[in-house]
Amino acid sequence: MTLNTLSEVDGYLPKSPILTAAETARLMGFRSVKALANCRSAGRLPIEMFRVPGRRGWFAATQDVRTWLSCLLDSKISAPHKVGRPLEHAAVER
Repeated sequence: MTLNTLSEVDGYLPKSPILTAAETARLMGFRSVKALANCRSAGRLPIEMFRVPGRRGWFAATQDVRTWLSCLLDSKISAPHKVGRPLEHAAVER
């Protein structure tokens, strides 16, 4: 999935206000929900995830994932990051 504009990002995002861990993992490019969970547990996830009372698992706000993707696209278009440099640092330094 190669996205170049924010309008293309919106086409991949569900219309619901929250995302399941599986949807979040897919949209953020993780190989599995377990990989997303490991990143979250280690405190390296660039978005906040939360629990919903009465539901199992972790969730993320769709808007948070959209904002994260938008920052990645902005940094990719304006100033590509160097090889080996984490993307979240490139987006923060803008």
